[in-house]
Amino acid sequence: MATLELQAEPRTAVGRGLRKLRDEGYVPAVLYGHGLAAQNLQVAQRALERLLAHGGAHSLISLSVAGVQEPYTVLLREIQRYPTRPQVLHVDFYRVVMTEKLQTSVPLVLVGQSPAVASGMAALIQNLDSVEVECLPGDLPSALEIDISVLERTDQNILVSDLTLPPGVEILEDPETVLVSLAAARVAVEEEAVVPEAEEVEVVAKGKAAKGIEEEEEA
Repeated sequence: MATLELQAEPRTAVGRGLRKLRDEGYVPAVLYGHGLAAQNLQVAQRALERLLAHGGAHSLISLSVAGVQEPYTVLLREIQRYPTRPQVLHVDFYRVVMTEKLQTSVPLVLVGQSPAVASGMAALIQNLDSVEVECLPGDLPSALEIDISVLERTDQNILVSDLTLPPGVEILEDPETVLVSLAAARVAVEEEAVVPEAEEVEVVAKGKAAKGIEEEEEA
């Protein structure tokens, strides 16, 4: 998988000083992991947002820290956001060793089109949007695809065991877990109110009678 790049700087701001740091366009971060003491860092908010837009939340990142000669290979272990807006509040970087397996979550991406859904016969239900896997960092996929074009009937579903995994990737979920299923669509049938012909004649007759009375009164 491709490795993205990001620049970081050592951070001295903590506690109440973090608000000023964010106002200046930086996101506080922490770096920790294999053989590494936790370090407080800061990254430019715009650079981080660009990285996230290019799949950085589930990809290897080459993190260059000012004052450190070699970049760290890391994963974004946690991303905290404000409750009411998408701005990133804090991130955790986890240093990985390329020769040691890691466990992490990988997002699931739906591809194709279900004939049952396209015909309006069923509604699609996605039960999980990510799965836990174990692999070497270099084998980590940015996402796993689920081909929903096989779902032709409402009694079909897609299990964890149906996923196609890249070489070197082991999935840690229960193989019988249902990832995607179908639910029969509810078709609302509106019954047309049919007015009996006798009632139509009666209404017309009443209308003519009323008109006759009006004409007599005017005369």
